[in-house]
Amino acid sequence: MTDGSLEILWRGADPAKFTALQAALRDDGIQFWHTQVYDPAGGFLSSRPYYLEAVPGFEIRVHASDLQRAYDALDWVESKEDAPAVPADQSKLNHNRFTPNQTLPYDWDSNEATSEAWAGEDEPMAEYLASALRENGIPSRIPDEPGHRVRLCVRPEDLTRARDIVREITEGTPSA
Repeated sequence: MTDGSLEILWRGADPAKFTALQAALRDDGIQFWHTQVYDPAGGFLSSRPYYLEAVPGFEIRVHASDLQRAYDALDWVESKEDAPAVPADQSKLNHNRFTPNQTLPYDWDSNEATSEAWAGEDEPMAEYLASALRENGIPSRIPDEPGHRVRLCVRPEDLTRARDIVREITEGTPSA
């Protein structure tokens, strides 16, 4: 192993931890490389199509010479996961954003999802984003449009929240 070789620091499926670790590495001045990875064996005994069962995740690598400092940053991030949240000024909180306990509407028409929240060439990424939106109570659909870019559509009333969530996942930047 040379000091210039890249070593895996962290691999996982938690977008919040992925983003927090990137921020910690930047703060410590540690150069890193990240990628999104998919484990197509994630649902290998399932009767559903394999691409719907693929396990999405992230991977962060650092130079071997920075590995120990990077592990310290990872330890710091992981220690914050277990710490209780400090109560914030309730007047500053927007309770309408990223509420994990929101559930999908039981009865909604997929034709209502007309506003484009994301577009790209990566269908597994669209599936991953749709899953993240579902976890946040936002129904979505991926229109079947052969020959076009892959689009992820939501209802117009969910568009702002959906774009914020998509931006946080794809760019690693928390919304304001």
